[in-house]
Amino acid sequence: MNLEIDLGLDSLARAETFAALEQAFSTEFEGDEAATALTVANVIELVNKHGGKDVDNVSLDLNWGKIVREADDDFPEVRGILQDRPLFSVFTFLVYKVFHLFFRVFMLLDVKGRENLVALSKLNENKRLDKTFLICPNHQSFLDPFVLCSNYPYALFKNAFHVGASEFFEGSFLKFVAKMLNVVPVNPDTELMRAMKAGAIGLKNGKVLNIYPEGERGFDGELHAFKKGAAILATELDLPIVPVALDGLHRVWPRKSWRIRPAKVKITIGKPFYAKDILAGHSELSGDEQYALVTAHLKEAISDMIEKMRAENARSE
Repeated sequence: MNLEIDLGLDSLARAETFAALEQAFSTEFEGDEAATALTVANVIELVNKHGGKDVDNVSLDLNWGKIVREADDDFPEVRGILQDRPLFSVFTFLVYKVFHLFFRVFMLLDVKGRENLVALSKLNENKRLDKTFLICPNHQSFLDPFVLCSNYPYALFKNAFHVGASEFFEGSFLKFVAKMLNVVPVNPDTELMRAMKAGAIGLKNGKVLNIYPEGERGFDGELHAFKKGAAILATELDLPIVPVALDGLHRVWPRKSWRIRPAKVKITIGKPFYAKDILAGHSELSGDEQYALVTAHLKEAISDMIEKMRAENARSE
């Protein structure tokens, strides 16, 4: 057997493979270790380093339910978002409202369905919602979180957080940006289990998770393949998902350009849904099949909203 053969995995399959190894050996790989393990030999070396178990008796079946439900607060990257920072929250909220005025003029920002978020955030703030929720938008540019979060009421804004790739938040300025966005800096492509645990911990502490199911920016304005992280968290923690459709931001900040251009941007915030409602009558499905069904429903909801917004644009032109 040629141990130097490349693993040949795409980013999602690669992330899931290392997450399965981490669960099997009750360990966590460092991001650099997973990123540099490119061949079969590299993986064997990594397993031997962290193993400590009889390899013959190890199962590589991922139990996402166990992983997210048992995630505890002893997680350094999450501590920042769990702290109560009223003064900083008020300051960043005011900064975002200034952004919002700019977006309304520069992008002719049009937002529909804001009441769907306001209703949930009020219930959550008054402890009348048993649990929190996930907000799941499509992803078109680096500006997405700023534009979307500038529309949040304060009760939601102060509780919202993201899980973002740590490589984008290096250096003092970008670390400050991460703090303003309430970002947990974990790279889902190389540290999938840590990213999922971070999301679960925040949610179980009453925070609201902004998660982009595509996992990458769709600079062409089209929806790309959706990953199942949001579906896993919503299914296993029994939380509602709020689908959000963004359109036009790919024209404001095009790919391979540092110049921001004026363009019309629309946002539609959909009605929340529970994974259990989508899965009703599908008890025969495996865990992965359930996650896939919920993910497909989410993608369809966002796609329908985008099509409706574009049809409205076409009629108004």
